[in-house]
Amino acid sequence: MPKPHRMPPAHAVAYDGGTILVDCGEGAFQQLGRAGYDLRQVRDLFITHHHFDHIGSLFACLGLNMMTHRNQQMNIYGPPGTSEILEHLITACDIPQSIGFGIPGQILPHPRDFIVSRDIRPGDVVEIDSVSVSCCENTHYRSEDQFGQDGPVSLSYRFDTADRSMVFTGDTGPCRALEDLAMGADLLVGELIDPDIVIKRISDKNPEMSKQSLQKMRQHLSEHHLTPEELGGLAANAGVNQLVAVHIPFVTKSAEEDAKYVSRISAKFGGSVTISVDQAAY
Repeated sequence: MPKPHRMPPAHAVAYDGGTILVDCGEGAFQQLGRAGYDLRQVRDLFITHHHFDHIGSLFACLGLNMMTHRNQQMNIYGPPGTSEILEHLITACDIPQSIGFGIPGQILPHPRDFIVSRDIRPGDVVEIDSVSVSCCENTHYRSEDQFGQDGPVSLSYRFDTADRSMVFTGDTGPCRALEDLAMGADLLVGELIDPDIVIKRISDKNPEMSKQSLQKMRQHLSEHHLTPEELGGLAANAGVNQLVAVHIPFVTKSAEEDAKYVSRISAKFGGSVTISVDQAAY
């Protein structure tokens, strides 16, 4: 039986001035190289939220840049808590940095000398050369009536250039603020989940898990992620031109399965719909 096909989230936004990353799940930098990108050209990284599947390669990011003698600043942005995470990871680089490659007199750069982190909040705008990056809170952690209160924040990002606009939902449930952020975008890169598939996998792997625990998990998946129909509704309400679905818990990654999801999305959205493929460009 074919193995499930699902890489943790990581996206590259390429423009004339370099490459911007959105999230860095486990394996992000191997995939970046396979897709033909040079890590040294990545100057900026935006984190949507702090679940491990979206930040699993942060330590690798620091270490690989250190070992390849990075000599330019790298900026890492994310919701509150990002700078604290990086502070600990940078400290954890002390020992490998001090070891180096065992060549007398050779000193590796330390990530604290080239990493600059910034916690950002909903409504903040970051200008990078000709790219304007804006953001909003989404409903991956909590409902919209709780926005602005203390607690963890999950962000969605919009990238605007002179000739193109794109939005990355990150993980989210249905969200009016996200619809506003995505309004009229050329490209929407949206997360999609199939709660039935995920719950079955969890149940199969954890047969002793209680029905109550499974129900709580289903509630999270249903309220804090997007079904195909909800993703299509988001794209339609925002009036985007093209939708690329990502973060999908595939069973086989087959043409038949892709067609099933496209059909469900297209029931709500009349624009172009694509099921993402690793290393593809859109």
